[in-house]
Amino acid sequence: MGYPDDQLARGEEVKLHTRPHWKEAVGPVLWFVVFLLIAAIAIYYTAQLDWDPKIWLIVAEVVVFIGLLVWLSVIPWINWQSTHYVITDQRVMWREGLVTRESRHIPLARVNTVSYTQSIIERILGYGDMKIDSASDDGEIELIDVPKVDDVKAVIYQLAEDDRNRRASQGDGT
Repeated sequence: MGYPDDQLARGEEVKLHTRPHWKEAVGPVLWFVVFLLIAAIAIYYTAQLDWDPKIWLIVAEVVVFIGLLVWLSVIPWINWQSTHYVITDQRVMWREGLVTRESRHIPLARVNTVSYTQSIIERILGYGDMKIDSASDDGEIELIDVPKVDDVKAVIYQLAEDDRNRRASQGDGT
């Protein structure tokens, strides 16, 4: 059982589960390809040298390129993969991190305002940054690079309205 299924209350249903926009994964993939090509070319030409300690130069190149791959490709990819934006019929959840995790949950009943910003490029690519303000001490959560941010905002408002109606009907004894 993976996230968010292991975090759901009894009867709670996931309505939307996404991660930051795919553009966040483009950089790590490009860095991976670029550094792999540069490393292959550098090692190939180093191997052609007529120099006795060339093996140490090759080892140094491999170590440097592995370090760069991990720093600029693997870690950002893992960060993207481990960031979750989840909306259920009862709350909004955000979690990021693999080793060190950070998580925030806001019940739909406490959602005050939902706003988002988009630059022209973000509008073209279909994502934006969203702020969800709550009526609790937790303040707000900011979701970065939310895909289809306008649709997500509409879903949150609809689910919040449904939650208010459900609570009102339960309070009336019907």
